[in-house]
Amino acid sequence: MKIKLIAKSLLRHTAFYPIHIGNYIRNLYFWKYIKKLKVKNFIYVLDAGCGRGGYTKKMAMKYPHLKIAGYDIKKYESWKDKPGNVNFKQKDLLKLEEENYYHFCLSIDVLEHIPENYKVLENIYKALKAGGYFYLHTPSKDERRFFPKRFFAEFDNWAKEEHIGVMYTIEELKVIMSSIGFEIIKTQGTFGFFGSFAWEIDRITDRFRIVKILLMPLLKIFGHLDVIFSRRGANILILASKK
Repeated sequence: MKIKLIAKSLLRHTAFYPIHIGNYIRNLYFWKYIKKLKVKNFIYVLDAGCGRGGYTKKMAMKYPHLKIAGYDIKKYESWKDKPGNVNFKQKDLLKLEEENYYHFCLSIDVLEHIPENYKVLENIYKALKAGGYFYLHTPSKDERRFFPKRFFAEFDNWAKEEHIGVMYTIEELKVIMSSIGFEIIKTQGTFGFFGSFAWEIDRITDRFRIVKILLMPLLKIFGHLDVIFSRRGANILILASKK
């Protein structure tokens, strides 16, 4: 057991350390876009649907001047270990009531979990200050697979229970967000060929730990290639602002 722990600790500092490739790629996209914004001018930030708080905590540590609220319908133990400039709160985004408060809001793979998610977009728009930015990432209803569905039975069963919100195409979301009042700055399809292929291999190798470890450097490279080359993909990225 001790040998396994030592091996795992050593592996953590290499490119072979196994991680969820979907999360890895979403992180790459988020930090690519956040670097384009003048974060030094932000103060109040909302992570709408923060989950365990990974993005919230990393932003708080990288930009200590920010005051970040992380809201999620579930409460997580991981919230207890947080930077001082973070406030986690169990909250339903359908009941978000702040108005003209946040300079920046992010919502990453959240809409698909919420029925009537149009209301969430309206609430986020109201919560932003004029000129505030909104970073949205969500799966598209235009899904494609390289490998047969039987390899993803476990994931698909989970998604059937969890993805209860309306799914959109990128064009549909642009129209909806524009009708709410958002000014669309940038749209991009994510998880194109490289990202989708890496995600599928990651899921297929879930039960083959050694294979996953050996392939992990390649899957991470595919993630970076996706950020560079993807234009149309299985997921949607939209950067918008409040007029």
